[in-house]
Amino acid sequence: MSVAKFRGVTGISSVLLVFTVLAGAPALDAQAVSIASVTGRVIDEQGALVSGAQVKITRVDTGTVYNTTTNTDGIYALPNLPIGAYTLQAGSPGFQTYVQTGILLRVDDHVQINITMKVGAVTERVEVTANAGMVQTEQNSISQIVDQQRIVDLPLNGRDPTQLITISGAAVNHSDGTNTGSKSFFSSQSISIAGSAGNETNYLLDGGDNNDSFTNVNMPFPFPDALQEFSVETSTLPARNGLHPGGVVNAVTKSGTNRLHGDLFEFIRNGDVNAINYFATRQDSLKRNQFGGTLGGKIVRDKLFFFGGFQQSDIRQDPAATIAFVPTAAALTGDFSALDGAGCQAKGMPRVINDPTTGLPLPNDQIAVSRFDPAALALAKYLPQTASSCGKVTYGIPVQSNESQYVGRVDWIATSRHTLYGRYLLDDYTLAAFFEPHDILVTSTSGNVERAQTFVLGENYTISPTTINSLHLTFGRRTDDRGPNASGVNAPSLGVNNIYQGTKDFLQVAVNNGGFAVGCGTCALGIFNITSYQAADDVDISRGKHQIAFGVDLIRTRDTQNNHYQDDGVFNFSGQYTNDPLLDFLLGKMNSFSQSGPQLNDLRQTVIGMYLQDTYHMTPKLVVNAGLRWEPFLPEYDHFNRGSTFSQAAFNAGQISQVYLKAPAGSLFYGDPGISNAFTDHKLADLSPRLGLVYNPDGKGRTTVRIGGGLLYDSVATFIPYRMVAQNPPFGPQVTNTSGP
Repeated sequence: MSVAKFRGVTGISSVLLVFTVLAGAPALDAQAVSIASVTGRVIDEQGALVSGAQVKITRVDTGTVYNTTTNTDGIYALPNLPIGAYTLQAGSPGFQTYVQTGILLRVDDHVQINITMKVGAVTERVEVTANAGMVQTEQNSISQIVDQQRIVDLPLNGRDPTQLITISGAAVNHSDGTNTGSKSFFSSQSISIAGSAGNETNYLLDGGDNNDSFTNVNMPFPFPDALQEFSVETSTLPARNGLHPGGVVNAVTKSGTNRLHGDLFEFIRNGDVNAINYFATRQDSLKRNQFGGTLGGKIVRDKLFFFGGFQQSDIRQDPAATIAFVPTAAALTGDFSALDGAGCQAKGMPRVINDPTTGLPLPNDQIAVSRFDPAALALAKYLPQTASSCGKVTYGIPVQSNESQYVGRVDWIATSRHTLYGRYLLDDYTLAAFFEPHDILVTSTSGNVERAQTFVLGENYTISPTTINSLHLTFGRRTDDRGPNASGVNAPSLGVNNIYQGTKDFLQVAVNNGGFAVGCGTCALGIFNITSYQAADDVDISRGKHQIAFGVDLIRTRDTQNNHYQDDGVFNFSGQYTNDPLLDFLLGKMNSFSQSGPQLNDLRQTVIGMYLQDTYHMTPKLVVNAGLRWEPFLPEYDHFNRGSTFSQAAFNAGQISQVYLKAPAGSLFYGDPGISNAFTDHKLADLSPRLGLVYNPDGKGRTTVRIGGGLLYDSVATFIPYRMVAQNPPFGPQVTNTSGP
């Protein structure tokens, strides 16, 4: 499946508190390790262009120097700059040296700083100390920067910085249990930007891919003290950007500097020291303790730097009140007169219960205990006792979770032309699963042991003052082992014989229409692993009025799953036999029973992207952004060729599969004529054009007029073919038996 979307923007923008309109070279994305860029023109006092001027920019914290030369149009470009504070300097024979300090570059900044040279000796200096040149008048996309101060100072529930994405305009959290949940990393968010779907956002961390390809949500970001800043970008994205069309969240971890810096912290939330909410019936039970620290500095001054951080998060919370109804002591002796009497029924109307054998009302709401199912009575011993004549119980499932996050980064300034960096992030998380012999209702939540790892290795090499090459390699892996408490029970342990059980400690029973539940659909034993590799290379060239960028990006993903789902069976009771679901349960009268085989996947996918982007300075006031991206759709496939497809034409013709001769007509498998192991077509001609104009009427960046549009494609999450493979016979069979009264 290949999804195309058209994105456009028109209008007039000025300096806003919330939005910063980008300009300059193409934005950072998964295909580039560039973080910020500075461009501009160098002129003399009469407005004549100054060609051949030497321009350099120096990062204050590390002393790193980046050099370039103005071309025949007086234009200079300094792409691929790490974020931070800078000093800009320009010099040319016959002119005084120009120096501007106080320049602060942030993630995805693409700023224009025009320089006016004064006639004089090179030894003379013209110094500009105000940060006055931060105008962005070249980019068609729009972005908001969330800087380090806001990341640390704004209130975050659980210190999760991804919550700050939603303070950007038109960003909404759509986490609903489909894109996120027990099969994804616990902190992943499904965020919609500018009206896109919640899984169409492209997440980047230090220039590398930070997406979980299972549902296209984010892999974890560093905790706030280790995160420098991030940007949220949308609208007409340049051709560099691919993979997902909704928007780009681009985050950068902190790095070391020549000065030693760091912190220690501890954040405690405990209801014992909090004021109770005016409307709450009891004190807040959440006990959350988060502590850790960071440290960064130099290994070799001006050359080699390090940064590291750690955060531990421990959560304990008393259960929230949940109401269920279980068989009373009287009901377990066969007396349902109180349970189904007027005092326990809606509107004070007694419920008539029937004998499932005769269909007639039970005399005095009594039934012989000898008719009760032994397995139901065995399970009843694990249910909580109730003093309520109506069987009402209030229970809760405790929350016990632990997270440990580690971040490490090294930056190496090999030479003035060659820089490298490496960053590793490790995030371990556990959520306890519970079992209580006297209250089996606490089994209705999953337990998870999760680990997420990402590693990025980036290299920038200045081939010439006007040509820069950026290479980076990225690795990501997410594991999620889900399952019940090892002390749990299953159907055979309750006396249900001759039934296959894939998990020895799991039971799923639902007594609907006013009863109780044991286990849950997302509690079953499962393994959900995602692994991805990325290699990308980008070249930025400045030629006359053109800033040209081109590159290639290759992502290889693997999604392996072993989901036991319903292989222990699901026992459902609804009351259709006796008109009382609890009595149906005690009699062993199910309205349905479902059981499946394990859902197995080993999905592989390759994503390829190639692009060419040109930022053309047509005039000092008008910039044209034009680009083309090739991103063919190469669908996912199962490594063991599992899966099937349905052909209406084959069904109409009565065609039977040559691979599985007993399959119904129209159901075709890999190996049948014309059927690939992806069960869908490749689309090699997916071309994604981008075009935009940026007009700066006064030439000073105070007002800009933008118009642009593009055709963008989305990479489909592996969760979609997962269902195609995992739930289709004979690979993922599922049988549901239903019966009437």
